[in-house]
Amino acid sequence: MRPSLVKYFRRKTGNYVEAEDLAQDVLVRTLTHADWKSFDEAKGYIFRAAVNRWRDRCRRQKAHGITVPWNENSIEESGTQNPPECVLIVREELIQIAQALEELSVRTRTVMMLIKLEQMKVATVAEMLGISVSAVNKHLSKGVAHLARLRERKGRLR
Repeated sequence: MRPSLVKYFRRKTGNYVEAEDLAQDVLVRTLTHADWKSFDEAKGYIFRAAVNRWRDRCRRQKAHGITVPWNENSIEESGTQNPPECVLIVREELIQIAQALEELSVRTRTVMMLIKLEQMKVATVAEMLGISVSAVNKHLSKGVAHLARLRERKGRLR
């Protein structure tokens, strides 16, 4: 199924890396609901999920006005556009954020990642994790507060 999904998304995006990411996302999401009776049923479900994932992506980009064209040569050129000091500072900040996320409980970290990075809805996350919407909101608040404290501490150190 994976090669077919990648091919589908590659036709849509024109970008192999993004196609791989979208295919992986679809497979992870659909395999959590793996109670199919036949291969054809599974195939239909997975491709319906792929179409829905593509529509969600288009809708999200339209709503946020985000269009990032992919240029295969941009990887080679990126080093010349970003001063090494800036790259090091950003890497250090990303490492600090990753460390801060590791300090959170698994459930809080999962909620943060699904809502903030995957941009999933609170109700969807609650259903996926089998917890209440208020529990999701509490985990989200806890995670955001933790990151805010980190940022505040870092601001005092400068």
